[in-house]
Amino acid sequence: MAVVDGTVLSATAEGLRALDARTGERQWRAAFDGGSPTVRGDRVYISTDGAVRCLGFDSGRELWTRRLSTLTSQPLLLDVDSQGARVFVTTERTDENGATEGAVLYALDASTGETAYRLSSDTAAIYGHLAGRGTHVYGGTTTGSVVAFDVSAREVAWQAHLGEYVNSVAVSEAVVFAGSHSGVVAALDRITGDERWRTTLEGEEVAVRVRPAVATGTVYVAATDGNLYAFDEVTGEEQWRFDGGERLSQPPTVVGTDEECVVFGSDAGNVFGIDATAGEMQWTHQLRDRVNTPPVVVDGVVYVGDSSGRLYALANEDSTGVAASGSCRTSSTEETARGQRDTDGDGVVDSQDYAPRDRSVQSKSDLRDRYGEASTENEREGFLLGTGVGAAVSLGGVGLGYVLWGRSAADSSDS
Repeated sequence: MAVVDGTVLSATAEGLRALDARTGERQWRAAFDGGSPTVRGDRVYISTDGAVRCLGFDSGRELWTRRLSTLTSQPLLLDVDSQGARVFVTTERTDENGATEGAVLYALDASTGETAYRLSSDTAAIYGHLAGRGTHVYGGTTTGSVVAFDVSAREVAWQAHLGEYVNSVAVSEAVVFAGSHSGVVAALDRITGDERWRTTLEGEEVAVRVRPAVATGTVYVAATDGNLYAFDEVTGEEQWRFDGGERLSQPPTVVGTDEECVVFGSDAGNVFGIDATAGEMQWTHQLRDRVNTPPVVVDGVVYVGDSSGRLYALANEDSTGVAASGSCRTSSTEETARGQRDTDGDGVVDSQDYAPRDRSVQSKSDLRDRYGEASTENEREGFLLGTGVGAAVSLGGVGLGYVLWGRSAADSSDS
């Protein structure tokens, strides 16, 4: 997803959709499957099956298409010194038998899609999201390495091995951060690749499958053990960990300035807002199914999708104040009369209870009631039922959240 200028761009199996960020009404649809959209000015860049495409932001009209075989990464738009804006993507280089020989980094002209240059490497295939800073582009490989391309010198600058499979990387002014499927989290010098620190997450078969988030001296890492970890950016020392209950398959998002909040989702369908300093929960909201997009936070509203094909816009009743302060905190208020069953007797109704490892508390019937699943007529129209009460539990008590709108992937106006 991307949210820009009041428009939500959502990539689905039915195509790329542009929705009004306030109402969820469709503005246009481009009928091809694709990955994460990147927006720059009046253009949208997206990788589809074997091609990089550039679309008009307002219309969805295709402006150019660059077809590439074995495309393996999402487009990275980077302003390179003396080169202007470039769209970087990677492909897999194979031999005549189909075996991987290396990776190729393409630099495409952002205006025309023409190849400005390409760099070949002997690394394994590079998958996931690329990161860029200055004259360097970074990616993770299927054999567990981080590779850095110096696009000014037109060469591979360095490689660093972290273990089994590196999906994506994040970069700050001086450091590249990455995690591997073997549970290794490392900080590498951005220019030389020298290791600054390395840590291995505890537990059996714990993996990091998504890119970290970096903000204000802290690195936030989502792992398959259900924990969100916070590490000191300089030393690698663990500051705190938060138990999200089930596997975390999407990267976290950091929002705010004075009071930073980390927003992330789990495979159990929980979306959390965590105090970035203390690692304490500010609120949570239960979606219908597994969270399958990184949360995007704009003007105090959290946009997120789940694997049922729905998009959600989540906010509290003070979202205007949230936009002004840049905080994600959910205000405390009284419970509504809806869904008052309290299975575990802790004073919080089941449908709003933060207990992700206790399946008896958050039941499927609670979710069906909340999102109007019983009303098949309304579901056929492509919307969830109106404004529903969501789980927004703050540390001081029970808060009230709400779904501004929820749009299913099967948009009735598409037919």
